[in-house]
Amino acid sequence: MLLTTANTQPAVAQRVGMRPGTVDLSNYVGGDQCALCHADVQEVFQKNPHYKTWNDTELDWSQRGCEACHGPGREHIEAGGDATLIFNFKNISPQEASDRCLSCHLGQENQANFLRSDHGANAVSCLECHSVHNPKVRSPLLVADQPALCYTCHAEVKPEFNKPFHHKIHEGLMDCSDCHNQHGGFNASQLRDATGNDYACYTCHADKQGPFVFEHVPIKVEGCQLCHSPHGSNYPRMLKRPEVHLLCLDCHSDTVGVLGPRTPSFHNMGVASYRQCTICHVNIHGSNLNHLFFE
Repeated sequence: MLLTTANTQPAVAQRVGMRPGTVDLSNYVGGDQCALCHADVQEVFQKNPHYKTWNDTELDWSQRGCEACHGPGREHIEAGGDATLIFNFKNISPQEASDRCLSCHLGQENQANFLRSDHGANAVSCLECHSVHNPKVRSPLLVADQPALCYTCHAEVKPEFNKPFHHKIHEGLMDCSDCHNQHGGFNASQLRDATGNDYACYTCHADKQGPFVFEHVPIKVEGCQLCHSPHGSNYPRMLKRPEVHLLCLDCHSDTVGVLGPRTPSFHNMGVASYRQCTICHVNIHGSNLNHLFFE
């Protein structure tokens, strides 16, 4: 099916890499024409979420099927399949590959900050994690499952999940993307927000979120990672210290420059009963009843 109408919408022009006012829709042939030579690709593409654009009559021809990504196909077909006459994803820069994907996806909330993300800023293209035509591809079009895919770049994190106390990534109960927005966020380490600007931890640990009448200030100021190792730890509850009182004494001591109040004089740390702070201070994350977090 060959069209003879023309359209000069700026958004369409940007999608196919042309200046506004120069997009000629008569160069678009439709996915059915592509399938005459690329039937194997179409068969795989039918299992792809992008396939919903194939016959969507509410979209311009430049936004449907194969040509939404590869650009107009008339010259490519008339030249007998000359690969130089269509946008080919081989031998292009990471930026060009991502720009092509973002021409549609940049308007979506989850991908809106990709250009400023750690991945975008370091020239990690969409195609390094996603594959459109791979028949064995995982959802959402990933080239491998998490966390193996993430470990291809972030190998230093893998040993942390092998520690005795860890988030259940290797057990398949969580994914890296549950906590991190791989497409970019506004927090350190591209952490997702739970609600407002709160930490991703509260998505699962909502009982620790508050707000509380009596807040434990360090948690609100410095976050959960002040006491916990988020990926994994050798200590119970993924704590950074082998015993609870050692964590508490990081702040509640006579150390110069530490803002926390010192421990009372009757807290003899030589006695085992005083080294389990949370036996008394049970609601250490915050309390609605007691300023010393007794309950």
